[in-house]
Amino acid sequence: MSDPYQTQRVDFIRALHESPSQIVAALSGGGTFILSDLLSVPGGSRTLIEAAVPYAHESISNYIGRTPEQFCCSRTARTLAMTAFYRARNIIRTEALRKHGYVDIERVFPKYVDPSHEVEDFSESTIIRAIDFIEPESLREVDPYQYLIGIGCTAALVTDREKMGEHRVHVAVQTLHQTIQFSLRLQKGARTRWEEERLVADLILNAIETVRQETDKHLSAPPSSHSESKDTLTPALIEGSSTDYPLHERIPLQLHPGEVVQGERVVASPLLVDLFFGKLAAVLWTKDGIRRSIARDEIIASAMPFNAHAEYTQAIFPGSFSPIHEGHLKMIEIAEAHLQGQVVLEISVQNVEKPPFDYIELEHRLTEIAQMKPNQPVWLTQTPLFVEKAALFQWTTFVVGADTIKRTADLRFYLENVNRLHDILRTIAYYNCRFLVFARQSKSGVASLDTLNIPDMLRSLCEEVPSSVFTMDISSSDLRREETP
Repeated sequence: MSDPYQTQRVDFIRALHESPSQIVAALSGGGTFILSDLLSVPGGSRTLIEAAVPYAHESISNYIGRTPEQFCCSRTARTLAMTAFYRARNIIRTEALRKHGYVDIERVFPKYVDPSHEVEDFSESTIIRAIDFIEPESLREVDPYQYLIGIGCTAALVTDREKMGEHRVHVAVQTLHQTIQFSLRLQKGARTRWEEERLVADLILNAIETVRQETDKHLSAPPSSHSESKDTLTPALIEGSSTDYPLHERIPLQLHPGEVVQGERVVASPLLVDLFFGKLAAVLWTKDGIRRSIARDEIIASAMPFNAHAEYTQAIFPGSFSPIHEGHLKMIEIAEAHLQGQVVLEISVQNVEKPPFDYIELEHRLTEIAQMKPNQPVWLTQTPLFVEKAALFQWTTFVVGADTIKRTADLRFYLENVNRLHDILRTIAYYNCRFLVFARQSKSGVASLDTLNIPDMLRSLCEEVPSSVFTMDISSSDLRREETP
């Protein structure tokens, strides 16, 4: 089959191999021609770090660390891209650690679970493994990751059985400073499988070129500065956002009438990059800007006699808030009345044994929060575990649902070792933290402190909002499943 654009592909890939760009790709449902494109031109080992083809649903779930609500959608493509980027980052970190004398990689990258958020499946990746590891200061710098590119692709293409839905492809590209996604709905029956695969691979090549041009612009621009003052407002987390972002078409796409590539892009500020991948442990976000930032080395191992962030840490409501809904708002209202103070939401951008969610996802969540509750502050942190949250937010009350308390006491998260659980609870108590618990309605009934079988040590740290006052009966997971891809 004659291909009029093969020479252009080869020239582009040769230039890509000569650039500092390094790629990890995760391709599901289509796009695998990109691998032969990259490797058929000499020099591919300089560009391609790793490629994965998680095709089966279980394989996709294992790769990204969770079961997505929809497998072929832009959100899953972005998750694949961030997972790929994070794998590239960890490969580079591992090599740097070896150079520093750390060779026990299993101890460098432990497996944890985050009981403060929803857990759908129990597996080896949901087990807590305790380690003592202090990362060298030099590895907290982001410069080594400037040219990393994570690629995620989900596609529904021609198959040997009748396909009821649309033929479509979603491509996402993740770099240190930006998340870009492109979506394309294909005219059904207009192409063979080979032609659709070729089109998807060309879309990926063009997405790589688009993000490379933006990376070069970013690195050549004067560096943006951000203040880490604890008392003044700093610029927003997002430097740029576009819901109509153009694809740079280096390889012409042969599209039919009505087929349009739709692009979206969010650019992170240096402050946000440092939160995701650098030296910051937390930032306090408001719709008007960042009010506080906390460096990792500010989290000390002993109780502080004075909490510099007390105004925003009296009550912390941790969660994913994907999406925030009326049940969350009611919990905030009741908790503020009960505790006589402000409740601040907390979202951990780093989930245990999972990559951070991407910049587009973060902007969507913060935008929804601002729309639902305009003056609501949010802590964005690197502390996925309650014991870490307690060290960061000392003397606080955590606002949680009964299902969260149940997970916190589940011994499966502690290698069935009750002593590990008790050590965690003693540490939380040492930091003078407590839990305000709301009843939760589920398919199996109402869960509350009265119905939960939890250790007395944990129960002593809890105070309950009676189910007669409020019972959470809204599921964020159900709301996400109802969303259109």
